[in-house]
Amino acid sequence: MEGTSPEQMVFQALMAACSQDTEILKQAEQKLAEWEIQPGFYYTLVSIFSNHQVDVNVRWMAAVYLKNGINKYWRKYAKNEIQAEEKSKIRSQLISNFNEPVAQVAVQIAALTAKIARLDCPKEWPEIIPVLLEAVRSNDSLQQHRSLLVLQHVIKALSSKRLMPEKKYFEQLTSEVYSYILNLWDTYTTLFFQSLQENGPSQITVSLLEKAILALRILRKLTIYGIYKPHKSEHCMMFLEATFRRIGESIECRYELKRRSSADELVELIEKFILKQTKILNEFLEQHPVSFVNVISTALNFSFNYVFHNGASMIFDGNVINFPNFAIHCVNLMKGILSSRAYTTFVQENCSTEVDIAVALETKKDFFTNERLSYICEKIITHYFLLTQQDLDMWIEDPEGFAADDGGESWKYALRPCTETFFLTLFSHFRTEVRCEVLKYINKAQENPLTATSDLKDVILKDAIYNAAGLAPFILFDEIDFDLWFSNQLLAEVKITTDTCRIIRRRIIWLIGQWSGVKLSRELRPQVYELCLHLLQQNEDMSVRLASSKTLMMTIDDFDFSSESFLPYLEPGFSALFSLLKEAKECDTKMNVLCTMSFIVDKMGDNIQSHADNLISYLPYLWKESEDHNMLRCAIISTLLQIVKALYDIPPILSPFLYPVISISTNIKEPSHIYLMEEGLELWLAVVENTSQISQELLQLCENLLPIIENSSENLRTVLHLIQAYILLSPEVYLQRFGKQVVSTCAYLLNDMRTEGIAMVMKLYETMLRVEPTMGLELLRPALPHIFKQVYENKDYPLVMSMYLAILARVLIIDQQVFIEALQSINLEKPLEKVIDAWISKMPLVTQTEKRKLLSLALGSLITVDNQIFYERFPGILQNICESLNDIMKEDYTTGETDNKVVDSLVFFDEEDFNSIMCPVEEFDYNTYHSERCRKICLKDPVYRIILKDYIQNQLGTLKTNLGEQRYQTLMLTVDPCILANLTEYLNIYIAVPKQIDEAEDD
Repeated sequence: MEGTSPEQMVFQALMAACSQDTEILKQAEQKLAEWEIQPGFYYTLVSIFSNHQVDVNVRWMAAVYLKNGINKYWRKYAKNEIQAEEKSKIRSQLISNFNEPVAQVAVQIAALTAKIARLDCPKEWPEIIPVLLEAVRSNDSLQQHRSLLVLQHVIKALSSKRLMPEKKYFEQLTSEVYSYILNLWDTYTTLFFQSLQENGPSQITVSLLEKAILALRILRKLTIYGIYKPHKSEHCMMFLEATFRRIGESIECRYELKRRSSADELVELIEKFILKQTKILNEFLEQHPVSFVNVISTALNFSFNYVFHNGASMIFDGNVINFPNFAIHCVNLMKGILSSRAYTTFVQENCSTEVDIAVALETKKDFFTNERLSYICEKIITHYFLLTQQDLDMWIEDPEGFAADDGGESWKYALRPCTETFFLTLFSHFRTEVRCEVLKYINKAQENPLTATSDLKDVILKDAIYNAAGLAPFILFDEIDFDLWFSNQLLAEVKITTDTCRIIRRRIIWLIGQWSGVKLSRELRPQVYELCLHLLQQNEDMSVRLASSKTLMMTIDDFDFSSESFLPYLEPGFSALFSLLKEAKECDTKMNVLCTMSFIVDKMGDNIQSHADNLISYLPYLWKESEDHNMLRCAIISTLLQIVKALYDIPPILSPFLYPVISISTNIKEPSHIYLMEEGLELWLAVVENTSQISQELLQLCENLLPIIENSSENLRTVLHLIQAYILLSPEVYLQRFGKQVVSTCAYLLNDMRTEGIAMVMKLYETMLRVEPTMGLELLRPALPHIFKQVYENKDYPLVMSMYLAILARVLIIDQQVFIEALQSINLEKPLEKVIDAWISKMPLVTQTEKRKLLSLALGSLITVDNQIFYERFPGILQNICESLNDIMKEDYTTGETDNKVVDSLVFFDEEDFNSIMCPVEEFDYNTYHSERCRKICLKDPVYRIILKDYIQNQLGTLKTNLGEQRYQTLMLTVDPCILANLTEYLNIYIAVPKQIDEAEDD
């Protein structure tokens, strides 16, 4: 626009970028993207967001664009790097004032300043820390706050650097500023409590607490990452000890604020302040356990008091905890002290530390007395394990969400998993004491069985006790007769049908699942199956049904599982799970139920064939409903995979659904392929392996295949296995349509492949030559010169060399003329001599007997070729053949005779020998059409059809005839006498072996 300054143009573009109109927004983003590499653009952004008169949205947008630009163009030697002069101006502007009035913009400015500091401090930007500290000392409250915010982000960025010089700099910086920041935090915290006590202006009170939090966040990074040995730092240990006192004061403050129904903003801030401090304690314990030794006693008493003892009243409203995150941090602090590897006898005895680890061991022993352990167990079981009214309300409102499994690291942020893991930690460290306490509660529960008239309080308490019993079955194994408990009590209680007892029904079926793999007799498993089916019925509570589904899977997942004993429950089980699957609303729930069904399919194997129709008929509906849930679709594909493997034959009812699923999941043009590709390829491979004849739909899927490996090598192995499977399924049809494209794609990929990938491609090439020798040879002609040349040039990697040599051998056996033509096309002087020499010298690298025999057959074919080149290499050829004969000639023990004759161990003659053959194409986990096709290749393979010694005998006879007696004898005398002597064990070599070598045989 004529007369418009660059700043105005950028301003207008940023205004448009804030528009709700997508067309205007798109044009603005395009303009801004074009200006990204223009000199002065980023300084213009700084000028815009520094102008407080500009609209706040535009200023925020300008800050964001600068932050993104730093990521792309600030680093040295980056493409289109921002010029040094512009960088200098930006840095100067960023620390020229700290009076940003809008909090959201201030956060963006602080973040982008930190990004620059991480790259430029201290070399290019040494003044940033002194300027920030000076600004913090200002009497202006806003400037104090904003400079503290920037300092916090800068310290955070610097603490994340991990190179040794950078860590040393951060440690030096910490030593210089630590005492000042500690004093700052203490001062702001004291002033906050003072202002609160004196009922000062709320704005000032909030501001003081915000500054205290910022100072605390700075201290956290300095303490955890800036001090190598914190126990040697007086100020650091002062801070650690002061933290416990400040948390206590803050908890009391929060309690009073909540009691007086004070403003939510202030309560939220004080809770944030408390949590930041407790988080520092946990991080300090994790990163510096040795330095934590001196405060272990304080930490244990502090945590115990607020979670289990008198102080707990400040974080509870009656029986309901109102500050769960604080309790989680305290419990995890106790667990961390107990389970820290630094506080072990081994460390004390084998490591010299500057802190006496014995103090930690003694402190733990003194704290966890029998009396205190009993008290903690009582509180955990009778308080923390109890279902709250909030839990019961959630159960009613969202039964699927309530039943969801808290896995992974949920103990870090959820109270129940947190207390459960602490409970297990107590068990592992104080097994005898905790076991006695738990058994007391279990015995009490066994003495007081529930009835239909039991009240909610009794049901909830028993639920908590059963939870404790189910968490540690391996520890309680010797103390509880679970079979007796199941038969005499649990079975009766689980059949109580009142609504209140749904709680115990869910817990008991979960408990059975926990114990099923530990101590549940085989005789009782049918009763467990019946119980699971009973609780899976549609009239049962959804959470109970979901727990039953999981227990059914856990019970089946046993090494002693008998598919025959489960057969009577298969049909009703599938029907019940099928109904549950249809009624479930959440994606995770459907996945879990589908996982159970898929697991049953896998475990039942062939027995599933007559019962899979229900599942097959529902999966298309489920697939359609899960269009926006890719993880559920992954589960559906996995289930299909298990069905295909179990059914052996693809049923006609499944095909119309199966092929579109494979197509969608393996088409790189489909957005969902990112999530579905791996499972889709496995399903596809299973389908091809379990198909008896190719169809047009199955062939059409191959359009997806090569683009996958052209796009990425991630799934190369599976794709190559798929191509092999197609070649074996219908070699003529597949190779005629896709053969040239496969070879050209593989040839292109070979230029950038590692050893494993090259071996896989060569294996595919060899399969083509084995299945369709003539067509395969014609297709591979363009690739042969490269392979032949690699035999000469490749210096290492026996695996790859054996594959290259196998290709040479098969080409030579199929058509000697093609072999010669391929050699002549290599850009080498005397290619035939060099390749044959390489073959002879590298053949000992081949370890597989099948491949050694193949190479020997090919070398044997050269014996009768009238060419001086081969005559000169005749000794090397016979030596390799002799070594192969030594490997493959074995005594035949099948005759039952004492004097067994020596036979070629790799030869078989009919299909009855299939099962004894190690298939050279691949190994199989289960029987498929594909495995049969692979074995049938062996009937045509020279390696398994030709007796090597007979073939070589025939070749030598032909050689003698062709050369005549004299020339033949002369040629034979060029061979090492030891080799000749060895060969006479298998062959009549038509020459007298000199007597002098008889004694050399043993050498």
